Amino acid sequence: MLAVILLALLAASSAEDRIYNGKEAEPDLDNVVYVVTRYHDLSGSSSCTGTVISEHYILTAAHCVPPSTKSVGIYTRDNHRSLIKSSYAPFYQSYLWIVHPDYKNIEGDDIALIRVPTPMTIPPVPLAANYSHPKDDWLRSAGYDEKDCFNASYLEERPHLNVICLGKSNSTLLPGDSGGPTFAQGKDGRFYQVGISSYIRSDLSGDIFWPLALEQPFTFLSAVTDVSYYCPWIEETTGGEVKCQTFEPTKIVPKF
Repeated sequence: MLAVILLALLAASSAEDRIYNGKEAEPDLDNVVYVVTRYHDLSGSSSCTGTVISEHYILTAAHCVPPSTKSVGIYTRDNHRSLIKSSYAPFYQSYLWIVHPDYKNIEGDDIALIRVPTPMTIPPVPLAANYSHPKDDWLRSAGYDEKDCFNASYLEERPHLNVICLGKSNSTLLPGDSGGPTFAQGKDGRFYQVGISSYIRSDLSGDIFWPLALEQPFTFLSAVTDVSYYCPWIEETTGGEVKCQTFEPTKIVPKF
């Protein structure tokens, strides 16, 4: 299931592994795809989320395509439903991906492009060229099933990370949502991608055990890579096939 969530933007600079306390996505998010990475050593696979941004390119997080990656399978939303029930061939297959050259770990430059040789007929997601991430803005995030922002100063002290900090009480992004989109709404009614789900921090010590954490009064930091900052790299790497777009944002009004 593809799930969506509204998160408040708090500062600028991933039971199931899925968006926690989200809801099933509306049909307008069919360009959000399920990404399955298979490894060279046949040790298995991992899954993420991505977005179709042109006929040949999918945008995701760099940590979704580690050096051990052998191939990437792309599943559409309907494809993903079938995959849950039985083994199902990917809708698109890729053997070429480009990780940002400055990526070293999950906490910076966490962005990658997957190139699909077969032209995709899925309408692409528009990428925001000029999102200025005003504090307390509301954004929309999406991600596929697998299983309040705190310490915003962590990001303010590390502006080179180029991430946006998101949070909402009783809701968070989870590991299976990595690489998925965060949207801001334009006055034209369209949703523009402004972020890529990157990593989660919490006020828990050590590794997060999600089934326990989601039942406890802990707070989470959901950090997403700032798409507007990386627009020049996206446009250059895709040879101009992808063009980011300027837009006039409007407030998303949350319904509680």
